[in-house]
Amino acid sequence: MFGTRHYAVVTGAASGIGRALALQLADLGWRLAISDINSAGLEATARDCEARGAELIDASVVDVADADAVDSWASGLAQQHGPAHTVHHVGGISIWGRVDTMPLEKWRTLIDVNLMGTIHVARAFTPAMMKAGPLPRQEQQEIGPRRLVCVSSSAGILALPWHAAYSASKGGVLAMCEVLRLDLAPYGIRVHAVAPGAVDTGLVRTIDVDGVDMDNPRVRKARELFQGHAISPEKCAEIILRGVEKNKPLITTGADVALARWAQVNAPWLYAGAMRGINRAFRWVAKDAML
Repeated sequence: MFGTRHYAVVTGAASGIGRALALQLADLGWRLAISDINSAGLEATARDCEARGAELIDASVVDVADADAVDSWASGLAQQHGPAHTVHHVGGISIWGRVDTMPLEKWRTLIDVNLMGTIHVARAFTPAMMKAGPLPRQEQQEIGPRRLVCVSSSAGILALPWHAAYSASKGGVLAMCEVLRLDLAPYGIRVHAVAPGAVDTGLVRTIDVDGVDMDNPRVRKARELFQGHAISPEKCAEIILRGVEKNKPLITTGADVALARWAQVNAPWLYAGAMRGINRAFRWVAKDAML
């Protein structure tokens, strides 16, 4: 069990990776503050965390795209419980679409939730963590340094088809974490960016591919193949926590993402060929499903 002075924050805790992280942190004995925009799912996660013996210091419905709401939540936690030890920012959405047809409003929504949401969380939680400074050596040895962990996506690295808007929102998270990793180091805060590959979360079943009939048989078959390749949220959470413990600045959740990342730099011809193949396959799947 961790001491009463320390707690971990998890956003997006109502489902998927965020829920899995909250439950695994509960199993590790962390005091928890969790949030999501989905109140019913958040309540279920809160109950399950407490059933595992975790001290749940807060469970609040928070829209990460709302800067004032995030600020209010973070300041309330800091006033009552002191600065967070670790912040796992998971909350986000996924929308895909062609650049020529996807409405501008969907681009803005992705940026507001995925990129600005991450900015809101970082701005709200890190000042108190910075002011507190590095933990004493003994505490660091026992529970590790303070951490900011932000979930991006493999789409922030790779040229996946119809992902321009989504990749823009997630690529910004990766770039921000790269800067914060150095900016926050003098304050004893480690920064980790997570780039998951295929994860079978609720987003997969409710994904918004703009302009595509998601009930089309070919599209349904492609989604089933994706889910067969995807890892579970629980496995993804395990990889994230293991990567954080090993102090990895960039945590990928599958060998395919790591290999593609390597090919980008070391074998660009191979990377480009693979991405062209994926793009052709995606166009073939969507060919008869366009609305």
